[in-house]
This record gives sequence, structure tokens and C-alpha cells, in this order.
Amino acid sequence: MKISIVFCVLFLSFASFSQNLIGDLTGSYKVDLQATMPFFDKIALTESGELPEEVRDRIEKISLIIYNDSLSMYINEYTQTLPFTAQTSSKENGHCDLHLDMSEMTVPEEAQNMFLTVYLKQKNKLQIMSSLGPKEMDNYIWVKSD
Repeated sequence: MKISIVFCVLFLSFASFSQNLIGDLTGSYKVDLQATMPFFDKIALTESGELPEEVRDRIEKISLIIYNDSLSMYINEYTQTLPFTAQTSSKENGHCDLHLDMSEMTVPEEAQNMFLTVYLKQKNKLQIMSSLGPKEMDNYIWVKSD
């Protein structure tokens, strides 16, 4: 009986700690075009320091919603929701790591243990980087929109 009580207390403490890591970050985000502009310049996506209108329109429609236990990405009319468990970050300067639950998805074996590291930027801004190496979205700076 004592072991069951101790286990329940530890489990609830861990769940509460995980929510505290992500709790302040929950909400809707949009790509901060100005803060992300150096990346667009680097990949030669800009024309004289400006994004082409069709690229700007496409990026402005991307949104990210972070919940306590999952995140949803809206790109064009496609939505991807990924459940996660938040943990203290294993990366230098990382705020937290979001260990993704890929059990319901068909993904390559190396993606099974994938996680995302959240880095806090200026007020209401963050950057999310994949553990699987550089991806285009790693360079996006997200600004809270709600």
C-alpha cells in the first residue's frame, strides 16, 4: 500500500513538473517574418531583402498551437497534431524537450525517439529545433499570437 501511494505521489509530481515546463508556452504562434528573415536571406529565398509575395502569404498562413500535451501545426489546409511529453532540456540553453509520441504514425526507425527542443527568445518568442538534425522549420522564430 505504501509503495502504491509513493508511486502515485511521484507520478503526480512528475506530471505537474512537466506541465510547469510547457504551461507558460501554451497558445497560438505565427512565424515572426522579421526575426526569421536572416534564414530566408541565407537560402536565397529573398529578392533584394524582401520575400516574394506568394512566399510571404504562404508563411503567414502557417500557425502552431502548443497545448499542455501536444502541438498542432497548420500549414496550408493540412493539420498535424503530435502528442508529447515535456522534459527538462538535454540541450544547452534549451527550455524544455518535447518527446514526441510517434506510436500512431508510420515513421522511419530513427524518428521513433525524435524530440523537439524549445528555445526561448525575446518576449513571447521561441524557436523549436528537431533532434534529427537541421530542418527548414528549425530556423523559424515563432511569436505568440494570442
